[in-house]
Amino acid sequence: MPKKPKLTPLRASWAGSRQWKVEVPASLSIGGKRQRHFFETRKDAENYCEEQRTRLRNFGVSGSALLTPANQDQAANALALLKPYGVTLNEVVHDWISRKQASEASVTFEQAFEAFQNTGRRSPSYARSLRQTRNRLVALHGQKLNTIPPAAIEDAIAGMKPSVRNLTIRILGGLFMLGIKRGWCAENPCRRVDMAQREPKEIAVYSPRDVATIMHTAAEHQPDLVPVLAILFFCGIRLSEVQRLDWSAIKIEERFLKLPAAITKTKRTRHVDLSENAVAWLSPFVRTTGNVAPCSPNVLHKRMHALAGAHKVPVIKHGPRHAFASYWLAEHGDVDRLCLALGHESPDMTFKHYAKAATKREAAAFWGIVPKRKRGGKIVAFKKVAG
Repeated sequence: MPKKPKLTPLRASWAGSRQWKVEVPASLSIGGKRQRHFFETRKDAENYCEEQRTRLRNFGVSGSALLTPANQDQAANALALLKPYGVTLNEVVHDWISRKQASEASVTFEQAFEAFQNTGRRSPSYARSLRQTRNRLVALHGQKLNTIPPAAIEDAIAGMKPSVRNLTIRILGGLFMLGIKRGWCAENPCRRVDMAQREPKEIAVYSPRDVATIMHTAAEHQPDLVPVLAILFFCGIRLSEVQRLDWSAIKIEERFLKLPAAITKTKRTRHVDLSENAVAWLSPFVRTTGNVAPCSPNVLHKRMHALAGAHKVPVIKHGPRHAFASYWLAEHGDVDRLCLALGHESPDMTFKHYAKAATKREAAAFWGIVPKRKRGGKIVAFKKVAG
């Protein structure tokens, strides 16, 4: 027969001024774990022991009255199952209650995604990516946000191309962070989902001749798109930023363009020097105020697509920005200034992508692309480069 545990004050000379201790075994403690309490006097320790004996006597009477034989059997089985894990029945109950309350406070995946779509200003391209991502993740529809584990996300994105998989994980990461802020979930499961490893690729860049073809085709068929294309190619501005750009930000006489923080992707003001050919393309269209883009983002996207059918140059994603950065770095060689113009966080990333992507000869041809004009009876596509 096991020895009945006792509560007795013991002397602990190493405990400083609180030299009396009471050891409370796990079987007698409220939390179900061994406890040790220290007191300054023996009297204080004895009083504590008496309080605990009274509690145990009362619990023995009231507890036996509350628990039916069936409940006592369930409690015994639960304690036996939990013993290998070193947790108490109270801890398990509190954990279950907290998860139940969190589930009731959560929302479905679709409701959370709709809230995420409507949070902040979204560029047309990113808004389109959000819609596509939501449609791809049908497997998660109907689930409460706080019940979606990493394994469910892995299953939902299985088979996606590496680029699509990584974009989906980044979008879901933002969604779950919003969920944490609003109390819909306690953690971000995307942190435990691995990104796909992608093979490094060289930056694709339009050749100077391709850029000249695009610009001159626009001037002939859709001239009101010329300012947009000139800013994309010769200033390196993102399309989403150009769509929000006002003519008042373009200072032709001072030869610079100011991007207000309100319209930039990084929410920081940027300044870009205007090259001679940028000024040549923009000057005929300059206005005091008004949108640089002649139409809404959706219509602009359709007109750009139609223009691509006219000039027949294969479209390169982010091609104008890549062209600006590559030819600017080849011409000037100052990666820090280029980093500021592009709005990049790190010069290292800028150098990695664009160093040696173009030659000085190609750069000279690129910066020599100007509007067609009569010169000695000839039509000039871009300035002649010596050598």
